[in-house]
Amino acid sequence: MLSFLQGRTAAFKIFYLAISLGGYAALWYWSRQLVAPPWIEYLIFILLIVIADLVNVNLPQGGASISVSTPITFSAIVIFGAYPAAWMEAVAAIIVEGVVTRRPLEKLFFNVPVLALSTGLAGLTYEALPWHDALASPLFLIPLVICGFVHWVVNTSLVSIIIGLSDGRSPLRVWMTNYFWNFRHMIAFVPVTAIIILLYRFTGAPWTLALFIIPLLLLRYAYRLYLDMRETHISTLVALTSALDAKDNYTHGHSYRVSRYALLVGRAMGLSHKKLELLEYAALLHDIGKIGIAGTIINKPGRLSEEEYEVMKSHPGQGAKIIERLKFLKEAAEIVKHHHERPDGRGYPDGLKGEHIPFLSRILQVCDTLDAMTSSRSYRKALTIDEAVAEFERNRGTQFDAEVVDVLIRLHRDGELHLIEEDMPVEVYAALAEE
Repeated sequence: MLSFLQGRTAAFKIFYLAISLGGYAALWYWSRQLVAPPWIEYLIFILLIVIADLVNVNLPQGGASISVSTPITFSAIVIFGAYPAAWMEAVAAIIVEGVVTRRPLEKLFFNVPVLALSTGLAGLTYEALPWHDALASPLFLIPLVICGFVHWVVNTSLVSIIIGLSDGRSPLRVWMTNYFWNFRHMIAFVPVTAIIILLYRFTGAPWTLALFIIPLLLLRYAYRLYLDMRETHISTLVALTSALDAKDNYTHGHSYRVSRYALLVGRAMGLSHKKLELLEYAALLHDIGKIGIAGTIINKPGRLSEEEYEVMKSHPGQGAKIIERLKFLKEAAEIVKHHHERPDGRGYPDGLKGEHIPFLSRILQVCDTLDAMTSSRSYRKALTIDEAVAEFERNRGTQFDAEVVDVLIRLHRDGELHLIEEDMPVEVYAALAEE
């Protein structure tokens, strides 16, 4: 089985074996704590976990997935304790992945201890907190939420690390893509879990658990709808950017690079996940208004005349009108419209000044200019990254937002700002599916 480790990095091998062997060692130790277990009730819980896991939802990248079995697992922690719940998760995983779906042995060997560790550590956390046994009081929801948070952090972190080490991607990037947004759904599981616990504890009837299969399946359906909607959004972005690329030779790859720079700066400025997504959409479509401008102006080899420049200045407004018709892009329209405004009021189309310019537009303007400066044109050579940063310093607070420039300079100083290759592949926007 371990032959698949050949050709893997040392980091992958060490992490894989450490988590796998550590998890099985924990299961062996926890098995010694099980005394006269209620096997029938255990089997009912395992069956419910198996049913819920069989209708999981695959996430966009890396083979990760989410399951609606979480409330059942949390309920098992509270009702039976950390050790039995960990064993239930392990047995359910063996049934689902080893018997039903027949996943490769090396994945099964890793996934079982990951689930057991996540559940066991979450359970131990729950049992160590105040009010964990105060089921007659709503205060028991506090340790239940913390328990869920620990389970989510441990499970998603271990899976993200192994996926990142396997694919050569940043584990943090994998985690942000596949799991960060999922935290709010974990919180939504808490009331469902509480109802399962209370109903089971005060009726003592295991069959009552079957009542929760339908609501859990509805939660799964909601997950699927969200991911389908996201794929539709990505397809729309790909179609729009591809149409612009076909018209403007320069723009091909430009919007993609601007979006990467914008995300780098946005993350450094602590923007929320929602704001980052909005900024990315706006960056990818900031030049879409050029579709309505004549190709003779768009692809003119030299500098534009004053009349041609006035026509070119209409593209932010035209772009905003195009994308505001799409509901999921409506908020991005205002950002696109003002991405050529300047703090000193000498920008266009509205001549906005300072704080009157939308904050995300200020980030977009800096990143758009960064790529323009460092890309070669027919009438000038590309600047180096040092020359571009120096230009931003000279025009800080007048042409470019001071706060955004300060972050860009810091990123450059810390070695985190790297130019993206100008020669991008035709399928560059397929990378959107990984976001």
